[in-house]
Amino acid sequence: MSIVPRASPSRASVSASLVLVAALQAILVACTPGSRAERLDSDALAARPPAVGGPRYGGHLRVGHSLEPTSLDAILGRSGADAYFWRQIFDQLVDADPRLNPRPETSLAVSWEIGTDPDTITFRLRQGVVFHDGTPFNAHAVKANIERILDPETVATPRASLAVIEAVEVIDDFTVRFDLARPWGAGFGMLADRGGVMSSPAAIDELGPDYGWNPAGTGPFKLKEVITGTLVRFVRNEDYWGRDEHGNQLPYLDEVTIRVIRDETVRAAALRTGEIDVTYLPYKDVSTFERDERFQMETMPGGGIALTLVFNVNKPPLDDVNVRLAIAHAVDPTVINRAIFFDRAIEADAGMWPVGSWVHEPDVERPYYDIDKARRYLAKAGREGGLEFTAVTHHNPLLVSSAEVVRAMLKKIGIHMDIDVLSSGPATERFNHGQEYPMFVTSWSRYPEPDWMASLAYKSDGYYNPGNVLRPDVDELVELGASYYDNEARKQVYLEMNRTVLGEAWFTPLLYGVTYAAAPGKVRNLDQLMGWDGKMNFATIWLEE
Repeated sequence: MSIVPRASPSRASVSASLVLVAALQAILVACTPGSRAERLDSDALAARPPAVGGPRYGGHLRVGHSLEPTSLDAILGRSGADAYFWRQIFDQLVDADPRLNPRPETSLAVSWEIGTDPDTITFRLRQGVVFHDGTPFNAHAVKANIERILDPETVATPRASLAVIEAVEVIDDFTVRFDLARPWGAGFGMLADRGGVMSSPAAIDELGPDYGWNPAGTGPFKLKEVITGTLVRFVRNEDYWGRDEHGNQLPYLDEVTIRVIRDETVRAAALRTGEIDVTYLPYKDVSTFERDERFQMETMPGGGIALTLVFNVNKPPLDDVNVRLAIAHAVDPTVINRAIFFDRAIEADAGMWPVGSWVHEPDVERPYYDIDKARRYLAKAGREGGLEFTAVTHHNPLLVSSAEVVRAMLKKIGIHMDIDVLSSGPATERFNHGQEYPMFVTSWSRYPEPDWMASLAYKSDGYYNPGNVLRPDVDELVELGASYYDNEARKQVYLEMNRTVLGEAWFTPLLYGVTYAAAPGKVRNLDQLMGWDGKMNFATIWLEE
């Protein structure tokens, strides 16, 4: 396999790609309807009635979800599950389609231009958009949002992934330029996630630390109510700028309530009895709903990492790579898949980029279940007599059960693992930021843009890198992988990165998830529910009478 050299690309080597990408994007934007928003007046913004037989306005969608949000401020949330909530409230500077291609017609930027001397991206912004608090969206708002992420005092989750931005320049009210430290091929994928979310600067200034539970975005729904640990309720944003393909104003629904139902059996029963209208099914209930003609189902293979072991490589006793590799080889995912996931998950055959991601490629240079190897690594670490440590997981029943199976497997090689079970937010915070545990038994959201994982979990200063051990070799690869605009060149960098991350057991993915969305027939456009990251989006969902 040819590997991209570990060196930053010269300006000459990428200039042709940059010019080509800029040209292609200019053509794309010219051919899409997104830029028409700049010319919309108040009359054009009035919603047109749907065509006969088309979507129906109104209704209250009731959703079941297993986790509560850690914050509704997208950049301060610590859990991937937060996106189920904040995606209803916010738009991104650059949105993406299900294949993670930039999509101007649903973005707050209607066009962009990549410059090569110096490295810049200039965005032309959508006009006539207002935040939920009435503040106008403009270039000053973009500048305030990006600078808030880059401010170390914010402790923003996506900060490491946007560190390439050296300055944000306001050209005029609806034009803004990012001055970059180097080319940023990962930029559009990163801006489609937390890093590109736009909040009202006025609301942030006014509410301070309370903003996380009183957010104001530009998205299709406004926050109405939060009952901690129970539900989050949204109502239709009557001033939303978004339109469907026929020009009808979005969203269709009047109200959405996401209920937190941790018990997967209770959640499935609530769907079956009509207490909720849509949920992602527990694996054990998929077969039952497949046979029930009252329900429809949408599936996403590789909807995330269903089970992974994450190690703090700087915390004893797992600071020894041989101990970590002993653990990685001692766990049999086939058994866990059969016993806990009803054989519905996919055994991991590569790294933390699952099937369905363009960077996924089966890689044999990673730990697989081999109990003899596990014992040899333990002996190499001088731990033939065994060792003890405490791992953390969160309240997801699949994870708790999986952690118990992992504990039983490790006992076979003389390792005693205690388990602390916490809520999702505290577990994530105390492992990654508090560095209280050497291992996290967890799941991971779907992130097709590989730099999300690389910059936030592998880079030395990444929020999800709990050890924060300085590794210039990995940091250099992270920057290189994010810089190329050609995906095949980027993929070779990430495959090389896998050799370190998997080979030294920073992460050991065990099972890739499969997402099963189920709903009764009255829920329409279910095929549009899951975005590129597998999270739910309700802007185009409607209810039939």
